[in-house]
This record gives sequence, structure tokens and C-alpha cells, in this order.
Amino acid sequence: MKLTFLLLLLCATAPTAWGWSIHTVGSYLALQDLPALRDAPQVEVEPLEQFLSQQYQAVSALLDEQERFAREHFAQYPPRPDNLRLPVVPGDNLRHDFLSALRINPGIHLAMVIQPMPGKDLPEREHLKTEQVMVQQTLSPWNRQRFIVVADHEQVAPLAVLASAADEPDYGHDINLFSDNPGEVGALYGFGPQPFGDARFQYSSQAPFHMGFFHESPVVYAAAGFLQRSWPDWRAYQYMGLARLAFATGHPYWGYRFLGWGLHHVQDLTQPYHAKPLPGVELASLLVLEGKALAGFDADKHAAIERVATRHMEVEKYQSTWLRRLLRAGQAHPMLDAYADSAQDAHYPPYSVDYLREVVSAESVDESAAFDEAIGQWLDAAPITSDFSSGNQLQREDFDHPALNRQLFKLLGHFGAHSRIYARAGLAP
Repeated sequence: MKLTFLLLLLCATAPTAWGWSIHTVGSYLALQDLPALRDAPQVEVEPLEQFLSQQYQAVSALLDEQERFAREHFAQYPPRPDNLRLPVVPGDNLRHDFLSALRINPGIHLAMVIQPMPGKDLPEREHLKTEQVMVQQTLSPWNRQRFIVVADHEQVAPLAVLASAADEPDYGHDINLFSDNPGEVGALYGFGPQPFGDARFQYSSQAPFHMGFFHESPVVYAAAGFLQRSWPDWRAYQYMGLARLAFATGHPYWGYRFLGWGLHHVQDLTQPYHAKPLPGVELASLLVLEGKALAGFDADKHAAIERVATRHMEVEKYQSTWLRRLLRAGQAHPMLDAYADSAQDAHYPPYSVDYLREVVSAESVDESAAFDEAIGQWLDAAPITSDFSSGNQLQREDFDHPALNRQLFKLLGHFGAHSRIYARAGLAP
């Protein structure tokens, strides 16, 4: 029970709303040289309702097949209630019915926008405000994003569609889906109570769809079975199927957009703090922390929890601020090269439905202790920042921390490789 309490506290205090900050920028860098995207013709912007109305029966059949597969394949998968199945005859609100059948937040905006790279804001174009794109803006990283409106039938670059869509699952797709969350859908979707995350913060309710603790000790699972109730691999599977269907039926805009949604969940698990609840602390040490707490000395336990939350948040700010600065300066740099380096792609197995669990997550867990240690060394010599925007102390940061930077470049190389592998799988005939 004490071990469960520690892990529950850990998951409640760790920031769970983002992994590698803005996914769009990393996706542009990782995928810019992928021939299937680089050489693809522009695609026509299409309303979701048009895709759904023209392919309704095919979409319905796909979602039914995905549901059958998920019940058999994904661990701890909560079956979709039968009344969420797409109606036999299309209803008056195709979007709502579709989002409900997917079990994502039916209130998301699904704004028709693309995001440019930093420094290429296209001020002559119409832009939307952040609150017009996200269900609710509770985190500041998106304050500096630019959302350029695209019109129905406008021709746009496939990479822009895919890279922009890779950020969208953080705009509210997976918020308040559990039975103890605010709103109406939690009682309808069948996910049960939220397994982890801090109910005080709206965005934490998306954590079980954006984090996956797939490689813990049986002792940990025995004490904290809630850690197994997470489904980023299922989300990536859903969106991959939809992308392939859209491409195969002549709807490339939605093919690229769905593929971007799935890409987000792959990229999230390349961040070690999304794959390991307490990086750097092995089972024996975890039990020692609990033993001391039982004896009345709980300071070390609370320090471990605070350490994880702080290191996760601070390294995100470090990497995000540095990346933006490099892009605005227009200079070559090893960080940018890390995203785009495809030399290691062939060393990974082909993409499969278990790829997130068996390859991406496992790799992040293997790197988690070294990453956590490097962040700790950096923080010992660096000030803690306030947030991603106002008062950001990183304006004085020189980013000269070799151990941390080596870890970052390695992990961003994983981000790039797994992004390309997932994209290639979705784009293959």
C-alpha cells in the first residue's frame, strides 16, 4: 500500500501535459527529408464531414475491426460500450458520432490550421488565437505558436499538414475521458476512474493516453496495478488505421492529419519521463524510501517525487528554448542534426502494432537513469526557470552542459528515427 501511495503521488506531481514541448517543430525537422513527404504533391484541404460522409461505411467497418482487435490485443483495454458504435445510418452530427466512436473528446475544435516553423510566421495570413485551437489553454508553451488558417480546397504541403497535426493530441483529444473527470463523456466512454495524474489539473487527465509504463518490475505492478492502465499504443494504432484508410480512399489531407495524430503518441514515449515513473530509482531504492517513510522519515520520499517533477519540467524548458533560439538564428547545430539523422533508422525493426511498447518505450526506459542523472548535474549548476514564457530565466542560459546535451541529442535522435518509421508505415501503399 505504501509503494502504491508513492507511485500515485509520483504520477500526480509529474507534469503530464507534454512530451518534448511542441511536437510540430520536431516533426518538421525529423521528416523534412523523407522522400514520401518531400516529393509528394500538395493536398487539398477537406472538411472532416466530407471525408466521413463519403467513406462512412468504410470508417464504420474499420472502427469495428479495430475494436475487435483491441479487445484481444491491448493489455488492460477497457472495451468500448456498444452504444458508441457508429450508427448504421449516418446521423445529423457526423463529427460528434465519429469522435465518440473513437472515444476522444467530442468538444475539440479541430481547427483548420497549419503551424509554421519558428521565425516563419506568415503575418500576412489569417491566424487563430490559441484558445480557438485548444479546448482550454492551461499551459504556456503554445503562447508563442502561430496557427495559420487554411481554407477548404486550399492546396497545402503534406509535411505542413502532418507536422501540424502531430501537436493536436495535446489540444484536448484526451482530456476528461474518465468516469471521475468533469463533464459528460467520462460516464459514457467506459474507461473507468482516472488511473493516475493529478485531478487538480485538467491536462493531467490525458496522461494515461500519452504515457506508458510498460517495463516495470512485477513487484511494482503487484503494488500499483494502475500503472498498467495506459493506452498510447492503442491511440497510435487507431490513428494509423484511419490514416491508411484515408490515403487508400482518396482523402490525403485526412491521411496526413490522422498520421500526425498517431505520430504524437510515438513521440511522447521517446521522452523517458513518459515511459518510466521514477527514472534513476531502482526497485531496491524505492523500497528503502518506503521503509524509511514507514519509520517516520519520509523526507527522502517526498524529495524523490519533487525531483522527478522538477527535472521533467526544467529539461523541457531547456530543450524548447534552445531549439527555438537555434531555429530563429538559422544556424546549423548538432541538435537539429539529431532530429534529421536517419543513419540509425535501419537498425530498428519494422513498425508493428507493438512497436511503441516493445521498442520505443523500452528504449526510453533504458536511457532514463542516465538522462535523469545528467539533468540533475545541470540543475546543480543552473537556475530553475519560472515557466515557458513570462520571466523565462533561460534567456541567460548558455546551454553549455556537455553531459545533458549528449543525452538530449541521443534522445532526439530516437524521436526522429521513430517518427520516420511510423510515418513510413502509414505512407506505404
